[in-house]
Amino acid sequence: MNSIISKFGRRWNGRIGNRLIAVAVLLATVVVAAPARAQDAEPDRAWSNATELGRVFTTGNAQTNSFNLRNVFEYKWPQADLIVEFGVLRADSGDDRFALGTDDDFEIIEPEVEPDNERIHAKVRYLKNLSDRFFWYGRLDAEKDRPADINYRLTPAAGAGNNWAEGDDLTFRTGYGISYSTENLTLDGTSNYAGYQLFYELEMKATESTSIESNLTFDGSLKTGSNYRLNWLNGVGVAISDTIALKASLRLVYRNDPAREEIDLQAADGAVIGKVIVPKKKLDSGFTTSLVINF
Repeated sequence: MNSIISKFGRRWNGRIGNRLIAVAVLLATVVVAAPARAQDAEPDRAWSNATELGRVFTTGNAQTNSFNLRNVFEYKWPQADLIVEFGVLRADSGDDRFALGTDDDFEIIEPEVEPDNERIHAKVRYLKNLSDRFFWYGRLDAEKDRPADINYRLTPAAGAGNNWAEGDDLTFRTGYGISYSTENLTLDGTSNYAGYQLFYELEMKATESTSIESNLTFDGSLKTGSNYRLNWLNGVGVAISDTIALKASLRLVYRNDPAREEIDLQAADGAVIGKVIVPKKKLDSGFTTSLVINF
């Protein structure tokens, strides 16, 4: 099992790996959309899709390019639902220009814009209601986080949970499960460990045009008690029409046992005298504003 997951994880790392989840999302969408066509007699559509897009770029004296995408596909049966989610946050910038040559004869060099920040995440979650209040679930989370030095992390999990509210205006559920993670860190290499998972999902309609979303997932390791992480997403959307909305979101990612990195050790005069290994920062945050297309 370890070798299979690790082998798949290694394929995730690299240019092909960056597109792997996008292909999985497309295939899953095609597979689960097929039954919807066979249920024309049902009054309500069984599937929905929301795409969040954001883009900022500058040129001239400052060259930057940032892009964020989040796509959530949901297919609902009478007592079950499937969610396929994929997201990318990328920010590129160019270094300061410089002159090459002599004082009297030089050429101005404009460095190319290169990625400074690249985060990719994906989630596939299937949930089956056993009663009005109780359900079981299975899910797979995947991520690649360049600033955090996470080349890949795959976490399949399964468990049960409770539906506390389920309706058109308010949905709130909590879940509790077991997991198994495989990860590859730039400095520390590959590791595998069993763990536990806790989560909640909240969707609320505040007004006719305003909706609130809040999702939190807590993953911990059974091998090392200090190795736990939290992914918390909060968003507020305002509908402009039936298909278009504006949304502001804040994602907080906390890793109590972050990856390590090697940095330069400098003397008081600024000269590099060696290298030291230190942990990355524990908390990452990302605030995005997006145009949401619902269909």
